Amino acid sequence: MGQNASCFKGGELDVLEFCHSHRLSVVSLASNASSASNCSEDDINNRSCGFLGNQELKRFQWVPPKGWDHHARLLRVSARNSLIWDGSTPVPVAPAKSLSWLLPCSDKMALRIAKLQEKLRSSGWKIVTSPVHIIQSLGNKAQFPVYAAKIGMLSFLPCHFSSPEMAAYPCVLKPAKGEYGKNTYICHSKEEVYQVSPEFSTAKWVLQELVPGNVEFSVSLLVLHGSIVDVIGMKYVYDKSIYIWPKVTELHRHLCDVPVQHTAVMARFLAEYDGIVNFNYKQRPDGRICIFEVNTRIGADLACDAPRERARELFQLLDKLRG
Repeated sequence: MGQNASCFKGGELDVLEFCHSHRLSVVSLASNASSASNCSEDDINNRSCGFLGNQELKRFQWVPPKGWDHHARLLRVSARNSLIWDGSTPVPVAPAKSLSWLLPCSDKMALRIAKLQEKLRSSGWKIVTSPVHIIQSLGNKAQFPVYAAKIGMLSFLPCHFSSPEMAAYPCVLKPAKGEYGKNTYICHSKEEVYQVSPEFSTAKWVLQELVPGNVEFSVSLLVLHGSIVDVIGMKYVYDKSIYIWPKVTELHRHLCDVPVQHTAVMARFLAEYDGIVNFNYKQRPDGRICIFEVNTRIGADLACDAPRERARELFQLLDKLRG
C-alpha cells in the first residue's frame, strides 16, 4: 500500500511528513490553485472550490486516449482520458491555465512530453517529467539492461541474451519498444526466434530469461526529484506459471503492501527520475525481485485496477506537492 510518510532516495529511507488533504474560467487563481486539489468533482460542479460549475475542469488529463476515461472519472478529482493528441505539434492548449496536469499513459507520450515540456508549459499545462535520456534508459526495453548494468543493478533483471545462439530456452522474445505484451513470444529454440525475427537485432528485440511463477506485481510510484513519495502495489495471480500477459487467465488481484526491500531496489533506478512510474516484476525463490520492465507513465494498474480511493490519493499528493 502507500507509504506517504516516507521518502526513498538512492535506496536509503528518510522520513518526511506530508499532509494529505488536491474551456474553464478561474476565479481568484492565487487562492484556488492549492485548494482545488482537496475538492471532489462534485465540489467543483457545486462551485465550492472557486471554479465555475457550468464548465468542465479536466484537472488531470491522461494522454493518449486508451479507453480509460471511465476509470479516470471514478477517481472524482476531475481526471480524464479523453484528450485526442498524438504528441505532434502544435501542442494542445490547457483547459485551465496553470491548473491542468498533462500526464502520459503510454511510453511514446512519456517521451514526447519530456521533449516538448517547455512548449506544453507555455500552453498552460502543468508537467512533471524527467530528462529525455532517463525516459529512454528506463522505458526502452533494450536500453534498460544497459542502464541497470551502469548503476550496478543488473542482478535484479532477468538474464538477457545477445543472440538466439546464446539463449537458454525456453525464453521470452519481445520488442524493444512496445506495451501490453504485444508481439511478445515464448520461444523454445533459436529457430522459433528467427521465425519471429529473421534478422534478429538487440536494438529492436529483447531476448530474456523466462521467469516462471503465477504471481506478478505491478507497482506504481510517485517520484519527485528522485525521491519516492508514494507507492501503490497491486498483486496479480494467474492460472499458469508460464505465460505471456494478456494471454493468461487472471484468478484475482488485490492491493498489496510493498516491502521496503523492494522499494529500496526500485529507488536505485530512480535517482534522476521525476513523475509517475510503474515497475512490473516477480519475486525469485531467494526473495530478490526480478524486474521485467519499467514504464515511465501511468500504467493500467494505477489507471484502472487500484481501488479508486487509493489511486486518488496519489494524484492528490502530486497536486499538493507540485501544484
